Amino acid sequence: MKSSQDVLNSCNEIFRIVFSDTELSISAATSASDISDWDSLTQIRLLMAMEQTFEIQFSLDEVEDLQNVGEIVELIMAKVNQ
Repeated sequence: MKSSQDVLNSCNEIFRIVFSDTELSISAATSASDISDWDSLTQIRLLMAMEQTFEIQFSLDEVEDLQNVGEIVELIMAKVNQ
């Protein structure tokens, strides 16, 4: 069973890869308004990378109202710990 900190750490690595920024650091409160290049296309790339990393699948209903990284982590936690 992964902890939320494990998931957040893995997500941070995904963000660094997707945004090509090895110095990028995210927290549960990080949202699209905090990262200038985080647009709808990047959101899709992030979610696809997370699906692959955690071997899960998101539905449109699950992801359309996500507001920040913390909500993404909670969703991942719910899926991997089912």
